[in-house]
Amino acid sequence: MMRKIPTMAFLAGAGIGAVIAVGALLWPTDTTLPPESEIAARINGRIIPVADVEMALEAMASDSRDALDASDTARALERLIDEELLLQRGVDLGLPFNAPEVRRAIVLAMIDTIVANAGGEPEEAQLRDLFEAEPELFAAEPSLRVSWHMAPSADGTLHVATAAPPNVLLRITDLRVYLGTALTRHAINGEVGEVVGPVEVGGQFHWISIHEKQNFGEPRYADNVERVTALWHERQQEAALEDYLAQLRNRAEIETQAVATP
Repeated sequence: MMRKIPTMAFLAGAGIGAVIAVGALLWPTDTTLPPESEIAARINGRIIPVADVEMALEAMASDSRDALDASDTARALERLIDEELLLQRGVDLGLPFNAPEVRRAIVLAMIDTIVANAGGEPEEAQLRDLFEAEPELFAAEPSLRVSWHMAPSADGTLHVATAAPPNVLLRITDLRVYLGTALTRHAINGEVGEVVGPVEVGGQFHWISIHEKQNFGEPRYADNVERVTALWHERQQEAALEDYLAQLRNRAEIETQAVATP
C-alpha cells in the first residue's frame, strides 16, 4: 500500500532528521553495524538506527500537545526514510558539490559539530587572565548628555544650535552625528558640570555643556563576567576548528596552482 504523508506535515517535520541526514552524508557508515535490534530500517544499504527514530519522536513530542502512540513511531520512521531517500538522490545528483546552499548547510553542520563541546567550562583564573590581557574588548562605548550653544563671535549672544542633540545620553558614535568630530572630541575631554568653549569651528564659536558622562572609566571584571565567558568559549571554538582543519589538511591530498589576478 502506498504511504501517504501530507505534504505540509512532511515539510514541517523535515527538520527533525536534518542533522541526522547531514551527518550521514559527512561521515561514512561504520563497517561494524549495530545489532539488528538497534536498526530501524535499511535503505540502499544505509541504516537508520532506532536511536534516530527515538530522537525524531522526541522532537515530535515537543511540538505536540497530545501523547504519542504507535502510529507516530511509524510516521517518524517514514519521515526518516523519505529524508534518507532524498539525501541519497541529492548525493547522486552532486548537490553537495553543485548547490551552494547545500554546501553551506553541510559546512555549517560540520562546524557546529566540531565546536559543540570545545574547551568545556573555564575556571575563573582563566577568565580573569583573558580579561586582564584584553580589557579594551570589554569597555562599553562611552556616552554623553550635553547641550550645545553657539555664537558668531567669542563674546556674541549665545543661542541653541539648530542641530543640537536631544537631552539624553548618547553614545559617542551617535553624538558625533550631531556635533561633528571636532566638537565631539572636545566634549569627550570635558568634565561633568563643565562648559567647554568657546571652540571655533567652521567660522562659528561653540560651547558644549557636559551634563552627564557614562562608561568613561576602566572596565571592571565583575561587570563583564558574562562577556568574558562568552569570549573565552568563542576563542576555544575557534581553536578547536583550526585544529580540526589542520588535521584534515594533513590527511588530504591538496594541489593548488596560481590564480590570475583580475
